[in-house]
Amino acid sequence: MKTRHKDALKVALLGMDERSSKLLRKFFKGPCEGFAEIVDDANAVVDIVDTHFARSEQLVEKSLARVPPRAIIALAFNASARIDRDNLLYLDKPIKADEMMDAIDWASDISKGKVRQKPFFDAKTSSFKSDSAKILKPPAPSPEFKTVSSAIAELQSPALALKTPVAFKDIEQEQKKLIDLQEQRKKAKYRSAIRVDENNFNDFIGLFIGVNINNADERYLAAYDVKNYYQGYVQAAYQSSLARMQTLQLNSSLWKPLVILLHSHEIWVDADDVLLKEMTGVWLDADTMSVTPVDKETVQKINDLEKIQDMYAFLWKMALWTSKGRYPKAIDVDSPVYLRQWPDFPRYVVTPHALRIAGLLVGRGPETMINVASLLNIELRYVYIFISAAHAIGLAAQAKRQVDMLIKTTLPDTPSARKGLLNRIVNRMRKK
Repeated sequence: MKTRHKDALKVALLGMDERSSKLLRKFFKGPCEGFAEIVDDANAVVDIVDTHFARSEQLVEKSLARVPPRAIIALAFNASARIDRDNLLYLDKPIKADEMMDAIDWASDISKGKVRQKPFFDAKTSSFKSDSAKILKPPAPSPEFKTVSSAIAELQSPALALKTPVAFKDIEQEQKKLIDLQEQRKKAKYRSAIRVDENNFNDFIGLFIGVNINNADERYLAAYDVKNYYQGYVQAAYQSSLARMQTLQLNSSLWKPLVILLHSHEIWVDADDVLLKEMTGVWLDADTMSVTPVDKETVQKINDLEKIQDMYAFLWKMALWTSKGRYPKAIDVDSPVYLRQWPDFPRYVVTPHALRIAGLLVGRGPETMINVASLLNIELRYVYIFISAAHAIGLAAQAKRQVDMLIKTTLPDTPSARKGLLNRIVNRMRKK
């Protein structure tokens, strides 16, 4: 039997009718021994979707698109189609109490950013994953067939070309299974992950003139309002795309159109990083910006896959250039900030001391940005710019709620031995 959680896991029921919601509420209180409780969507850390109801597919897609991501439990029948995602778990109906408790236990770990294997009963998704892995991974080396590239090289030699003309077609077919050529063409998507050190920070990020950002006394002048820059319009368009569950295009009279590919969490823009960096520093007027829907036919006609980028990596990079070492106005510089989970650094531009800053906030808990710089003995602009990027993708936030403050790790104040002895003498004198 599972050990009961100290605090029940807060879950949201998406798209369910009143009757089903009542049944689940009783199920959690009774057979599930209070492992979970149903709350409003805004207060939940886990989503539960019943695939029996209408729009369940759209609800799952919307839940998968959340920033930061949530654990999702999908209640499904055996014959239902399933999506393979690390934070999505399928639970077969009729629901069994022990399996639901295992699912809640798994969701609790996922919601805390832990890596955890799915419970055994989600076998259909696991088998799908293993089957796809067999296709995506190259076959093990053998005397007859080592890798696709080596086999093709051997077949192209004059000696073998005459002996095995049919085998080359077989190799080509195998290559199609091993390599997703469309994904391979998205070159910009996989060029985002670079490391910026202190020596080339100014050249890559740029300088903000007029304020000494590293001076804590000028901290109130080191804020910027994302709503005045391209970053803010992209973030607003993305949130609108999530709300509408629709592909949208962000238009500007000063800039090229940007298409938000909702279901793949990607963007398409006909511009390189040099142009994008220039655009991020321009103060924009709302009258010059607009958002329009994009139909499926238009999306399917997008051929320039080289211009597709990962949505979160794009926002992260754009926030760095917009910030130029400043912090977003939405963050109170005098109040603590925290990280919801560890950033996926292999996908992002890594600025100086980013790993140290993340390690301090995750390990120690909420701190003000000025304290972080002081504790790590680094320049303030490195903290400001990291928080700007993490805040843009929903990883960093202000520690305003009580639960945010509770995760702060504090050391007890231990009085010195001398002070303790003095207190004991005073106490004895008072007793006399």
